[in-house]
Amino acid sequence: MDSFISKGKNLIGHLVSGEDRPILSEARILNEAINRNKRCIFIAIPKTGTSSVRVQLREEGKPLIPNAHLDIQQVRQVLHFEKLRTSLGRNRSFPSDSVVLSNKEILAEAEEEFRSLFKFSAVRNPWARAVSLYYRNEGVRLKDKMSFKEFCAKHRYASDTCLHPTLHKNQFDWLCDDQDQLLMDYVYKTEDFEKAIGDIEEMTQGRIILKNIRENKNPDSKSSNYREMYDDETRKIIQQHFEKDIDMFKFTF
Repeated sequence: MDSFISKGKNLIGHLVSGEDRPILSEARILNEAINRNKRCIFIAIPKTGTSSVRVQLREEGKPLIPNAHLDIQQVRQVLHFEKLRTSLGRNRSFPSDSVVLSNKEILAEAEEEFRSLFKFSAVRNPWARAVSLYYRNEGVRLKDKMSFKEFCAKHRYASDTCLHPTLHKNQFDWLCDDQDQLLMDYVYKTEDFEKAIGDIEEMTQGRIILKNIRENKNPDSKSSNYREMYDDETRKIIQQHFEKDIDMFKFTF
């Protein structure tokens, strides 16, 4: 919990700096990962086929934090920040303790909301995902600059080549706390999205009804036939780099 509070303070310090004050006044939603009308958090890991889900769940308005790929801990911190910001109102009575929440109470309210939201995400086969990262048409484009073998040898982080790179080593790192405890209510594999649609509708009592819509399809990518891209060496490289995802979600080549 102390680690969570410390991270939240760092985030708050950045957001309330002078250069960010206009953003605070203009923002209408916190981040597209959070949909309060549908009472859910959707963690969109890059290159996991989540563009269509993001489009269907995105609330209208300018986000406080525009990054579409926050991890679950960062979303948790954003909720804490918002509870803090809205709790710092004007004093209208004496003594102050009748209207002012303590930081412990503010954090408890944020945690209560976090626990109440349905948290879900998608993960993708690491071998297929590596091919998709290599062939991407946005972010860092590498397919014409190096061979796939060279890319595999240098591929270290799960968001390599993305527009908003992070140091998440595995997809699982978007979904867990600092003790590697999963914080999600439901995680589906990209290839099982059709089944996931039914599961999510049932788990949310019909609150979240998704459609299987194709978005952001790269015609140049060979990820649908990813096995053809690999030899024994590159297959083992990806297996070693993303062992946690492979073990956690039972992926096979």
